[in-house]
Amino acid sequence: MQVAKQPKPKTILVVDDDVSVLTVVKCMLECADYTVLLANNAIAALRIAKDIETAIDLLITDVIMPDLQGPDLAERMLTLRPELKVLFMSGFADSDVVRIRVLDRNLGFLPKPFAPDGLLETVERILAMPTARTMAAGFETVRVLEQEVLLRHRTP
Repeated sequence: MQVAKQPKPKTILVVDDDVSVLTVVKCMLECADYTVLLANNAIAALRIAKDIETAIDLLITDVIMPDLQGPDLAERMLTLRPELKVLFMSGFADSDVVRIRVLDRNLGFLPKPFAPDGLLETVERILAMPTARTMAAGFETVRVLEQEVLLRHRTP
């Protein structure tokens, strides 16, 4: 009788300048058996990405932070780890930065505050997406997809 291998727990790097948010999100994710790494700023997150050998499956980052905005951090992280998937979160869903840099590009987004079920469902959905830079963050590919859609609409 063969015993099915249990999937390796996914590793998630959470970045937020609010330590209380980090603490709560860590608890929510660890209760769902995720391995969680924490960074309270973008520089610390980049250092983690450079220094550890462990695969990081998902970056969850606040959009608005004092040292580097979440979309800029995600772009830098993707140069270090192109397989990384990204989920943005913010308590300022109506801000221009969130709207222009995240929502208008159809990137993964979770508004704060959120319940554990909302976080876990969103994390599972993002992790289930195909591993590709296009699905992970969509920074360059969103433009390509928009052009593709325009071309399809123009052809008879």
